[in-house]
Amino acid sequence: MKAVLFDMDGVIVDTNPHHRLAWRSYFERYGKPLTDADFVQYVSGKHNNDILSHLFPDRSLSLTEARQLAAEKEALFRELYLPDIQPVAGLAGFLQLLRNSGIRTAVATSAPVENLDFVMDTLNLRAYFDVLLDESKVSHPKPNPEIYQKGMQLLSVEPNESVIFEDSTTGIRAAKAAGAYVIGLTTTDSAKELISAGADEVIGDFTELSPDRFQELANRSVSV
Repeated sequence: MKAVLFDMDGVIVDTNPHHRLAWRSYFERYGKPLTDADFVQYVSGKHNNDILSHLFPDRSLSLTEARQLAAEKEALFRELYLPDIQPVAGLAGFLQLLRNSGIRTAVATSAPVENLDFVMDTLNLRAYFDVLLDESKVSHPKPNPEIYQKGMQLLSVEPNESVIFEDSTTGIRAAKAAGAYVIGLTTTDSAKELISAGADEVIGDFTELSPDRFQELANRSVSV
């Protein structure tokens, strides 16, 4: 293993409960309720453009309108999450271990750059990452593997030298399509769902990565 790539929401920070609150409030702002079932079907793991298409099914949103509406929602999310923001358990120690071991790192998130900057700077994590990729850096969102392929290219590593951490079935499919070894976190989807989507193994959080397990990963070379 020469590189580790991280999704952000549900991997670096467990933002999903606050995204749920933000989307519910945002839907209500425009007169449409968002049930838990609707959240799972239309919101969880989806790109903002797809979610907005569900919220405004009778409107043909221009690119500018879609960006403005998405920015409104993400600003609401950051406001709601700021008092509670914290990294997923064990992340800080794991990042330091990677840094001490000379393993390169990247964040590859479908979130907007404002959210990426918010998380990196509020938690003082920016120095731990060699590459930061947000939705604006790619043409095709997950489950397309483009963001992970670009991340590995910028890190100058091959897929069989890379480990990716993801939390959703959509992200797992993108990571597997990129050819890396994929570890799922059960912050969003269940272990069964993550394994079914292609995760090679599943953890609850980074405290489960013992020094021995880390060494196994560090010695890993995946056949693609």
